[in-house]
Amino acid sequence: MRILIVCALLIIFSVLPRMGYSQEDSLSCCHECVCLFDPTPSGVMISHVHKKRQWMFSYRYMNMNMGNMLIGKQKVSDEYIFTNYLMSAGNMQMDMHMLMGMYGLTNRLTLMGMLNYISSSMDMKMLSGTVHTHNGVSSDKMDMTMKTSGLSDLKVHMLYGLVNRSRHHLLLSAGLSIPSGNVNIKGGSNSMYKDERLPYSMQLGSGTVDVLPGLNYLYQKGKITWSSQITSVIRIGNTKIGYRLGNEITTNHWLAFRWANNFSSSIRLEGSTAEYIKGMDKTLYPGNEPAANPYNYGGQRINGFVGTNFHFTKGFLNGNRIGLEYGMPFYQNLFGPQMGVNSSLYASWNISF
Repeated sequence: MRILIVCALLIIFSVLPRMGYSQEDSLSCCHECVCLFDPTPSGVMISHVHKKRQWMFSYRYMNMNMGNMLIGKQKVSDEYIFTNYLMSAGNMQMDMHMLMGMYGLTNRLTLMGMLNYISSSMDMKMLSGTVHTHNGVSSDKMDMTMKTSGLSDLKVHMLYGLVNRSRHHLLLSAGLSIPSGNVNIKGGSNSMYKDERLPYSMQLGSGTVDVLPGLNYLYQKGKITWSSQITSVIRIGNTKIGYRLGNEITTNHWLAFRWANNFSSSIRLEGSTAEYIKGMDKTLYPGNEPAANPYNYGGQRINGFVGTNFHFTKGFLNGNRIGLEYGMPFYQNLFGPQMGVNSSLYASWNISF
């Protein structure tokens, strides 16, 4: 929380001295404004408010590929994992489909809602030979794949434009994550988790009400747009199972260049820090695998992205925007052992009217 407050103050005091206030253009949206040609990268959810009575609908797809077990910054082998656990993760794929809607109540106040559908698949490697688990289930299978899919938590936000001018946009966001995602998914008859809950990372939601504060500054002049953002996830209470996921803080800094009125490209740097899980699912044996241990979550990551946006300005697709963004990690220092991120891909489609 201290980091969140410090970063927020740095953003505010670094940009306010540059803003000469003018009532005439404080609520304007000129030809170069992001309201007309939004260059926001596909992986960034919040960048500006909308005009009064303006709607925006968005579909986003995200694919995350994970692998390479890490302790801190060091990669560790399956043999090392097997000294403490019965299984080791090979790789994990997560696909997310998100529907998002935004509506401008006023020129300063925008409401936003998001709902995700998540599909996760994690390949597991077992110790060779017969494995006896803590609940008496035995198997001589060398590997397995865990799969889960379904709706995740519903998120609602309120965005307020503290400064909403043609070049400068400083907005405050306040949101809630409503625990609608299933956190009681169990393994099938052929799983090591037969009739037991799967590890925390394979569940679909947090299981708690989460507060989502954020602060975003965006500056646009001519063909260049620059933005700096800080967001946080603050968990409230515990799940009914007896644990809560760690709090998170994420910063995003991106720069976009508009090559033409309908085409832009961007680079983005994302840094995040997260705590490990507090409490535990007492029915989940921590020695099964690293993902079953609540202390093997959280850490720090820095990811780099390149992206592009294309706006349709003619015909029946006028007002539509499609975007694509690809990223890889620069730095990972994880509480582990846990899987690191190999790559991330975002694709988006937006329409405003």
